[in-house]
Amino acid sequence: MCTSLTLTTKNQHHFLGRTMDFGFQLYGKPVVIPRNHSWQLQLGTKLTTRWGFVGTGRNLGEYFVADGINEKGLAVAELYFLGEAHYVETPDPNKLSVAPHELISWLLGEVASIAELREKLTDVQLVHAENPLLQTVVPLHFIVTDKTGECVVLETDKGYLEIKDNPVGVMANSPELEWHLKNLTNYLGIRPTNFSNKTMGTLEIKPFGQGSGTFGLPGGFTSPERFVRTVYNREFTETGETLTEGVNALLQILNNVTIPKGVNLKDDGSTDYTQYRAVMETQSLTYYFQPYETPEVFSLQLTEDLLTAAKPVEFPVNTEFKVTSLTK
Repeated sequence: MCTSLTLTTKNQHHFLGRTMDFGFQLYGKPVVIPRNHSWQLQLGTKLTTRWGFVGTGRNLGEYFVADGINEKGLAVAELYFLGEAHYVETPDPNKLSVAPHELISWLLGEVASIAELREKLTDVQLVHAENPLLQTVVPLHFIVTDKTGECVVLETDKGYLEIKDNPVGVMANSPELEWHLKNLTNYLGIRPTNFSNKTMGTLEIKPFGQGSGTFGLPGGFTSPERFVRTVYNREFTETGETLTEGVNALLQILNNVTIPKGVNLKDDGSTDYTQYRAVMETQSLTYYFQPYETPEVFSLQLTEDLLTAAKPVEFPVNTEFKVTSLTK
């Protein structure tokens, strides 16, 4: 599952945030990959990162991250794209062949902006290759933003890697972006203000109370419901002005799509829940991480020391639930 969105404060702090919802325990940790780090693609090509980046990931021989931000302010998150993702079976030798789970590492290590992404994307192909942790070919699509606040989505529903402008700055899971955007037409009546009283015959009908304008806003955890709910909340939530106000606003929006353990079970009985939430800010180059086990938020800023480290640096997180006592 998973939900992601961009957000911009009044002072032009640009954010990308996401929930990581999964039934398989991922054990991801915040990790910094330095610039000039050498790594090898699954199909053999050796690469060196042009830019350093931070994200949540895991070492599986090479580090793979599910989201992150690089030193140029490019921020990316991958989300499940079940039934829609189609990858290359016979790679073109003239293109760089990348497994789906490797694309974010290539993006963050090589691309500085969405403008540059548009130029380089035609040189890359996503190939049918298994993820070594999940031992399956993972169906993915990707949401991307940069320091300008522009937002695009990368999808392969047409059989090739395509960049799509995202006018609402939100992404969930299947179907493809165009379907989600068209589905918003069904919710034209949703609004933050109450409906007025209405007379039918001689009966004056009044709202039950505050919030009548949101009647019909979907509340379930399916991808279409989460997409609509996030678009609405993103549109009307007060973003604040400062960096911390923006982080708080984005996390408040994610509260509406965060999945507790046990309320959403897969067919095999496993629980699909929000394992962590992440927020990335493209000016300060700060990555915010919040695991399921605690409401505490951990921040990690890209510094020159980290960017020039000799090897990737992992940051273990204390997930102990803490309570501040007001009693002396």
